[in-house]
Amino acid sequence: MHVLIVHHDAEVGEGLRDLVQDYAAQQAEYLPSSAAALTWAETNGACDLLLVQLDAPEIDGLELSSSLGELFPQLHTFFLPAYTAAARPLEVADSKIFPEPINGERLLQGIAQVEAAAGEGDFFHLIDLLQMCCLSEKTGAMQMVAGEETGVVYLRHGELRHAATARAQGMEALYEMLCWGPAQFAYEPTDTPVEKTIEVGWDAALVEIVLRKRGEHELPAAETAEPQVAPSYLAPEPDLTGQDFGTYRVGQKLTESFWDKVYQAEQTSIGRPVVLHVLRSSLREDPERAQEFLESASINANIRHPAILPVYEAGEFEGTYFYAREFVVGRTLYELKAGNKTISALLALRIIRAVATAFAHLDAHGILHAPLRLTRIFVTPNEEARLAEVAVANPALAQLERAQNEIQMLGRLLIPMTKATAVPGSGRVLKLIHRMQTSGDDALTEWTALAEETKVLETIVAPAPLLSLKKLGLLDKVKFWGK
Repeated sequence: MHVLIVHHDAEVGEGLRDLVQDYAAQQAEYLPSSAAALTWAETNGACDLLLVQLDAPEIDGLELSSSLGELFPQLHTFFLPAYTAAARPLEVADSKIFPEPINGERLLQGIAQVEAAAGEGDFFHLIDLLQMCCLSEKTGAMQMVAGEETGVVYLRHGELRHAATARAQGMEALYEMLCWGPAQFAYEPTDTPVEKTIEVGWDAALVEIVLRKRGEHELPAAETAEPQVAPSYLAPEPDLTGQDFGTYRVGQKLTESFWDKVYQAEQTSIGRPVVLHVLRSSLREDPERAQEFLESASINANIRHPAILPVYEAGEFEGTYFYAREFVVGRTLYELKAGNKTISALLALRIIRAVATAFAHLDAHGILHAPLRLTRIFVTPNEEARLAEVAVANPALAQLERAQNEIQMLGRLLIPMTKATAVPGSGRVLKLIHRMQTSGDDALTEWTALAEETKVLETIVAPAPLLSLKKLGLLDKVKFWGK
């Protein structure tokens, strides 16, 4: 088997070459750039495995893999991305992606598996591939092929925007592709979609389809076929439902992520309903992850803003890290959109105002905020909007793009959901939402400016109710009429 190593750092590249030759007993070649690799390929008749950096000076791993794959049809590729292994929220068995620092033992095991699979195609797990592209902030289209099935996933700056198969779009298409098992892929960096069908962050999207797959595969055998490939993405977590956890009585599970399990609970000492976030047991032994979890909870606990749900308490109970925040009755904006619900102009305005005033407050106090997520925006039965878990401690998890980009995204989301009514000011709300999407001289580029616009509009769309003079004393009547 012939192995080609492409790495911009000669010391690392030569070290990998020596590792492959000395311990895997395979012929290996080291080259410092994509151009050198393509030149080498023109004069060499065989290449079975490519070890290439995903992105580096003079190296584009995805493009090089595609180019060499046309010359060597049986080529397998191992990608070497720049992020660390700790940055990956999801673990995939038999991964062909090796973050820094490169695990030499796992690399040798992977080479042995490629040798044993000689003659087979270059297959990747969907989760593994998309996680790599999102963490590396890639833009473009990823076409997935598994037998006669084909699908495409579009990314922009590391966020999943759209996915489609012959039968589904959005999250359903992602789930369908996950169920295909390992697939081959082709990448086109300049192909991006106009539409956006995936409204949650890439991490939440991948976790959601993984948990759905796990749940369906836990059904009786008669109800579902056994998966062809069942890698352990997320280790099963103990269910705390119905148990006492410190001063909390744990109720039903609300959701689950790669960070934590989230429950409805009661703080029994004062009879207060809360939402309880419990760090996953697999992350307890990782001091960095545990510290980051508590630091984010601490930052949110110190925020005082009417549109942001407060964190009451964070800490540790019997070796398990947790935090509790205010419980609010209602649904998330993601649930409303997924259910194809429409909303009133007043509610759309209140959602915009909640987001704008909250993010303006965080910016004013130098607090990093997470990317805008529909799953973090709650809508109450009385048409108020509140935000949860908006502040982050780690800059790697923060939204660092211009505010205008998020304002435009929020506008694109709300315009198809918002219904025009005869309520005074309804048309002006729709006009504001359209302005949020523009990029010209009339564009809204800062959260503070957008918050001021919504403040003025809300007095028109939802004016304060008039007070009955019969219920006012003489002094109050004078004050009322004097306004």
